[in-house]
Amino acid sequence: MDLRSLKNLAYVAFSLMLVAVFVVGVGSRSADAKTRAVVAQGVEPTRLDPDMHRENPSTNVILHIYDALVERDWEEKIVPDLAESWRFLDDNTLEFKLRKGIKFSNGEPFNAEVVKYNIERVAGLIPTAKKTLNPPGWENVKEVKVLDEQIVQIITKAPYPLLLSLAAQKYMVPMEYTKKDNFESLATKPIGTGPYVLKSWMKGGELILEAKKDYWKDAPKIDEVVFRPIPDDSTRLAELKVGNVDIIANLKPDNVKEIEVEKNLQVKYASSARTAMVFINGELPSLKDVRVRRAVNHALDVPSLIKNVMGGNAFRVSTVCPKNFVGWDPEEKFYDFNPEKAKQLLAEAGFPNGFDAVILTPRGRYLNDVQACEAIAGMLTAVGIRTKVNAVEFGVFAKQTQAHQIPEFMYAAWGNPHFDVLNTISTIARTGQMFCWHSNKDLDELIDAAGKTVDPKKHEELLR
Repeated sequence: MDLRSLKNLAYVAFSLMLVAVFVVGVGSRSADAKTRAVVAQGVEPTRLDPDMHRENPSTNVILHIYDALVERDWEEKIVPDLAESWRFLDDNTLEFKLRKGIKFSNGEPFNAEVVKYNIERVAGLIPTAKKTLNPPGWENVKEVKVLDEQIVQIITKAPYPLLLSLAAQKYMVPMEYTKKDNFESLATKPIGTGPYVLKSWMKGGELILEAKKDYWKDAPKIDEVVFRPIPDDSTRLAELKVGNVDIIANLKPDNVKEIEVEKNLQVKYASSARTAMVFINGELPSLKDVRVRRAVNHALDVPSLIKNVMGGNAFRVSTVCPKNFVGWDPEEKFYDFNPEKAKQLLAEAGFPNGFDAVILTPRGRYLNDVQACEAIAGMLTAVGIRTKVNAVEFGVFAKQTQAHQIPEFMYAAWGNPHFDVLNTISTIARTGQMFCWHSNKDLDELIDAAGKTVDPKKHEELLR
């Protein structure tokens, strides 16, 4: 069995590669324009512990506070960060040489013992620490060795092809500060080695970051960065127009032309590593039969969603990842939009009169998330799956999904910082993972095999 045949299990209804659209103010519109930047997001961060979150609104803040051993440059190549160099001693051992003299914002030193502590946390090797929400992969770590203050080795149980990429996503936290309360304070009082420190955070309101003038890299050019949660799309846009905010995300496609005529505003586009999907809870009685899940796919007019809901700012993809990722198969075929076939499959599966369902979505987290779900619900209802939309605040959404409390369907846009299909399927399709709501032995074996194969060609063949 391979991933192509496993697609027939249909635990995901459709996949769209999103185009990131955001607007920035240009020119000086206020006295402090050069020293203060205000960013309007759809929702506020959930927590600022870099190992206990999985959503971009938190990440956008975290990236300003913390550093990792390595990072990706603008061409997505891995380059040094807190580590000045690295090397693989063998397929199971990755060695880092750390920079000297770096300190956390509370004065604690950064060294190899701190790296060991951080990696052991996400690898589950600290018995008293809660399970983190880091992406799959760290559980492969067998041991972390400290050779001296600058040299640290990560040793895995078996070869793991994404280990260096994982290191680019592991932001370092201080050891003594977090030991005091088992990481609890980190969620609201973060301490890192990054270019900014948290100045204030009013829950439900503004979060303000202040630049570190003694940052170990170049000092930040912006003295203060403000993150402001504004769930309503129209309000975000209005605030931008009058100059109260400088950057907004998730610009509605309908507003692009309106913005393009504004002299002080620029619309920016970028290909995204995020894929919008409808997750199907195949453990529920109404959706256990694969024919029902296939019916869901045939009920959805995906080209219409792209055109009428996303305003053309998306591409249909055949997998759970964007095009050209490692493991993406350009030969996979799409489900055709065929409502009659959907009705036929439902009848064959014992649901000639359909059934009631709910689709869960966050409100304002993703581009036109509620509008997309309303359109999807209408398409499903048309074939007999009478679907209602449950749109909730993102904090509620995050808690429900992490607790596996989801209805028949869930809408989410999944990011992948590794540019490899393995990262996504390990998270949403591997039995026992935080965001997997089904179990399939054959799929687990395939994922595990790909996760132990470091030869690039063989690794990609397994994923395809």
